Amino acid sequence: MNLQRDANNLDIYSEVRKRRVYVGRLSFEADNDLYIFRYDPRYAASRTAIPLGPELDLFKKAHTSKRGKLFPSLQDRIPSRENPAYVEYCRSQGISQNEKNPIILLGTIGRRGPSTFVFESVFATGFIAADIVRFRKLLNLTRHEFCMAFDFNEQTIQRIETNKSRDLNVLRRAEIYLSFPEVALWQLRLTGARVHHRALENLTDYFEKKAIPSKEQFRLT
Repeated sequence: MNLQRDANNLDIYSEVRKRRVYVGRLSFEADNDLYIFRYDPRYAASRTAIPLGPELDLFKKAHTSKRGKLFPSLQDRIPSRENPAYVEYCRSQGISQNEKNPIILLGTIGRRGPSTFVFESVFATGFIAADIVRFRKLLNLTRHEFCMAFDFNEQTIQRIETNKSRDLNVLRRAEIYLSFPEVALWQLRLTGARVHHRALENLTDYFEKKAIPSKEQFRLT
């Protein structure tokens, strides 16, 4: 499972002592060349909430930047390229010193600063419903067999496969099974007996062959 940083979205939290609170999300709209920051409603309504910056007051739930410009308060969190340690900052975070995307820079070298606000990259895998269908076809499994073997609700999987639903929790669990063979084998020991023995043999054989330790299995890029 290769995780990739979302180049257009960044989550922001407030961290004090032992508590971390979700503040909101910064997004970049490439078509309009605009940055948009949206406060989480619960944070904005909190009595202890403080604005992310002077231009990002709490009275508006959504703020839009000037075209092609990042909000000044956020731009200030990105170290200057003139800083002698800039190259080392980038190296320590695993990004190129030539990286120019503010979303990526904020989530890496600008992640922490003098304030309580912490910027966290949003990660995605690219896993979609079609991956479930391809897996079923690869092992010649019916939807019913797949759902019984891995303890899924068949109607939910049907809706996902036909693009009538995007149940992220179900998609994530399916992705875990198909990406981590040890987890899939563990689940098959629990619920695999519900399917025909040939289907179970095919599933077990498939995941046992894939259950090879690999440092590349969970790589951040």
